[in-house]
Amino acid sequence: MIETSIIIRTRNEEKWLETVLQKLFDQTYKNFEVILVDSGSNDGTLEIAKKFPVKIYEILQKNFSYPYALNYGIEKTAESSKFIVIISGHSIPISQTWLEDGIGNFKRHEKIMGVYGFVRAMPGASICDKLVGFFWRLARPWRYGFGKNGRYVIESAGMGVMGFTNAIILKELWVKKKFNEEYGMGGEDWEWADCWFKRGYKAVRDIRFSVYHSHDLGPIGWYRQFQYWKSLSRPQPFKFLAYRKDKTHSF
Repeated sequence: MIETSIIIRTRNEEKWLETVLQKLFDQTYKNFEVILVDSGSNDGTLEIAKKFPVKIYEILQKNFSYPYALNYGIEKTAESSKFIVIISGHSIPISQTWLEDGIGNFKRHEKIMGVYGFVRAMPGASICDKLVGFFWRLARPWRYGFGKNGRYVIESAGMGVMGFTNAIILKELWVKKKFNEEYGMGGEDWEWADCWFKRGYKAVRDIRFSVYHSHDLGPIGWYRQFQYWKSLSRPQPFKFLAYRKDKTHSF
């Protein structure tokens, strides 16, 4: 019986998708399925995905939004699935024990809604991307404490908390509250987590569950990106970000 379902939202992810999938299928933890929800890729994304034992579902580009694609994918998961892993098509797990380390937190801690990790710049990323990642990690201990053995227990929502760049949630909680599709541009992760924080649940941020993930946006692009993230506290319909060069969906 499948215990874990991994959801990947894709559009034009040929640059990193093969590496991401290879890393997933090389994991020490094996009891999972991979579900890919594609929304109009016109590069080699689907051809790459077909090299691996993944389930591919296609949705119309006009129907895409971040929460809709996730809800759609989770609805296709095995009935036996207990954990839902959400990872972007350009987030590369840092180790072969990535899944094992992340899922292990559910045994280690009581009443947690989910687990998420740190984000590191891709190998070969620009100095700007590396600096953003460095200062983002540097600022977090003052917000969340220094943690124990690289694990931080989080008790309140905030920017980046339970971000769906790389996260694990309990499927039973998603069944009770699906992602709010009014947050078409993103922020469904923050809104969903905030709901469960208010009900007494916690999250764990585990350094072992980190991924490599970056976009080479440059200083102006990163400024716009932070403004965009700040805007996600309110619902808004999906639209492409004009400054995104790659036109992928999942940031």
